[in-house]
Order: sequence, then structure tokens, then C-alpha cells
Amino acid sequence: MPDVSEVVGIGLAGGKGVRARPLTLKAPGYLRSKAAMSFLGRRLIRWVIQILSAEGMNQYYIIAHGKENRYQIKVMLGYGELFGADVLYSPVKYDSLSTGSADSTLRMLEYWDIERPALVFPTDSVIDFDLEPMYRQHVETGAVVTVAAMQRAPADVAEKYGVMRTDDGGSRITEFVEKPSLAELREHFRLSDEEDFASAHLLTNAGFYLIDSRAVRELARDGAISAMRERRLDFGKDLLPWLVGEGHSVHAHPVRRIGDLGNAFDFIDTMIDALHGRFESVDRLLGPPFDPDNNVWIAPETLAMKDAVTGTTLADKIESGSVKIGPAVRIGRFCEIGPGVTISESNLDDDVEVAEGAVISRTQVRDGAIIGAGARLSEVIVGSMSEIRSEIGLPTIIEDFCALGDEVTVHAGVELRGDIAVYPRLKIPTGIHVPRSTDVTGPADVLRYL
Repeated sequence: MPDVSEVVGIGLAGGKGVRARPLTLKAPGYLRSKAAMSFLGRRLIRWVIQILSAEGMNQYYIIAHGKENRYQIKVMLGYGELFGADVLYSPVKYDSLSTGSADSTLRMLEYWDIERPALVFPTDSVIDFDLEPMYRQHVETGAVVTVAAMQRAPADVAEKYGVMRTDDGGSRITEFVEKPSLAELREHFRLSDEEDFASAHLLTNAGFYLIDSRAVRELARDGAISAMRERRLDFGKDLLPWLVGEGHSVHAHPVRRIGDLGNAFDFIDTMIDALHGRFESVDRLLGPPFDPDNNVWIAPETLAMKDAVTGTTLADKIESGSVKIGPAVRIGRFCEIGPGVTISESNLDDDVEVAEGAVISRTQVRDGAIIGAGARLSEVIVGSMSEIRSEIGLPTIIEDFCALGDEVTVHAGVELRGDIAVYPRLKIPTGIHVPRSTDVTGPADVLRYL
């Protein structure tokens, strides 16, 4: 039986988080690493390391390009002392030399002389899987690379994801099809019957790769790989298609779920799935719930907090029915919740204040934020220390996948709807009309929409 403790982790933290802005902006012009984004009360990189450590891994190498990624991650992880693991980092001198994820991984394998099997993983996604069967398949098939694969329906795949074809009844990958249309999917997978097509489960690349380090290092000496490294060598776009095309053993292994957190829609979708218990790997690390039947977690310090209006504790208000919390809610420590508040499918980090009559659904509220009286928030990400200055007679309404950066102030009566991003430290005044799908990046944008 293969021993999963043999597997080391190689974390990829090289992106600039452009797609995730304003979540990756600590202040105008000051980037937050995607790995440092808060998810259910913990930094994302901590979730990833804890999930993998729970599977038996204890040795990690982090490829961190750029000072934001490198130093923010190092502050959070150190050298692994808090996790009972060993964490090492790529040298700074490689930052300017990298030509892609696979190139960076090859440099790490050589620099640290890694010969043990390695799981290459992104630091901006959470995975729900079991490592032992994936590693067992990897060993038994003699794969150079085993790709973690998500099963998706054709309608979810078309023109959005690359698809992997495998041999009949097996796991060996025979072809990569890049973001096919529905017509191309029917052709490639020979699914002419509409019912069969609709019910098909197609394999998409989840971005986690279990590699035979020795074999990959040996193959890297091939002249074709060396030539590709001069231009670009990514896993999904370059290395894996080359390996398959050259007849090397590359296999797919289905995993239960992947949570991408790269934009407001994916962040909220993943958060809600996790709060409903659909991510086993996250669920078992959240700790015992306050209300198991409704998947509600509330910190004891918050249950004991009294609000400024009634002077009663949250526990008392829940018992009397004056506050409704659930289903699928997590509330951190020292949060003050007023009377008449309703919270569902949402996460509130520490030190959040929610005034009377506010309704919060499908929303992430970062630490220290203040949600005013009568506010209506649905499918929103509220940044740390932001303030929604809603009033009962002039409620603030924010909905439909809007994201507020840190320290944003939104005044009473403002309505923001439909994929609006507000960058950190901006003030959104009463009377503003921001169009859908707009990035409000500075004071000039605020004046434009007044």
C-alpha cells in the first residue's frame, strides 16, 4: 500500500490576482496575494495546507513570485511550525526567470533536489478529495502525471473549460480538447443521443497534479521541453499535451469538488457549497456547529454579545425568534447582532456589527465591517473595515455579485446591483447611480456616476 506521507506538496503562488480585484487589493495599488484572501475565517493558503496535511502530507515547497506573494505567504505559514509541517520557498532569483507553472515546478525540483512524488497545487483554490486512492492509482498505473479531474455536465463545460478524453473504460488521457463548443463536444465524445449527451460526465482539469518527480526531471532534459521552456511551459497548455502526444503515461483521477475563488461569483458559490457541507475536506476542519441541523456555526463569544438596542445576547434573541440565523451560516468571534436581523447562507468574520433589521443572504462579510440598520445584502462580498451606512427609512441595497474592497463606505439609500466592484477606501455617496458590471476604481469614477 503506497504511503501518502511520501508525497510532498509544491504550491503555485505566482499570480497577481487581477481577476479577483478588489478582493486582492489591500489598498489602492497595494496587492494582497490571492493566497492571503480570507475564506470562512482563515486565509486561503492555510485552508489549502490544512486540507492537504489532513490527507497525510507534511512537506511543502512554495513557489512564490513577487514580493506580495512571497512575504504575505511567509508571514502566514512561516516554515510550517504552526502546522506540524516543513515549508520551504523558491529562491527570489527565479522570479524573473519563470516561463510558466511547469517551468517553475521544474526549477523547484532541481533546486531542492526533489525525488519524492509531488502534488502540485494552486494556492487560490480549495479541493475536496482523498489523496490515498489518487496516489494508489498513480503508482499502479506508473503515471508520469496524474491529473485531478472534476466531472462536469456538457452544458457547464462548453466554451468554459478544457476537457480531457481518456481511453475507453480507463483513466489514461488520450487527448486534451481546449474549451470546446457543444457541437465539438458531441463530435469528440460521439454523443449524438440528446439524453446521453445531457447526462454525460466530462473530465475537466482541476489544476492539481500528482507527478513522478524523477520521471519529470528526466523528461525535462528532452530538447523539445528545453525549447518550450524558452517561450512558455505551463502544465495545462504545454507540458501535459506534450506528454500525451509523445505517448507518456498521463492519467486522470476524479475528485469530489474544486472551489475556485478567483472572482465574486466563484467565491460566493464555493463559500455556500462549503457552508452546506458539500466540501467534506472543509467541513471536517470547521469544528462542531452550533446548530448541526441547519449547518450553523457561531462562536461562543458572539452568542454572549449584547446589542446596543435591546441589551440582550444573541443567544437570547435566537431563542426568542427575534433573530433568524440559518441555514448555512458561519459567524466568527465578538460579532454584535441587533434585533430583527436575518442571516442565511453567509459568512461573517470576527468583530462584525449588524444593526437592527438588516437582511444578509449569500454574502461574505470580512472582519470589522459594520452593516447598518435595514440594509439588504444578497450575493455580496464586503471588505474588511467597510461600513454600510444604511438606515431603516433609507435602506442601502447591494446585491447580485457585487464586491466591496477594504475600508469602503456606502451611504444610506445607495443601491448597487449586478457585478459592481468598488476598490478600497472609496466612499459611495447617496444619490449615486453605478451601472451594472462597473469597476469603481477611484474618486473620479465616483464623481462620474453621481
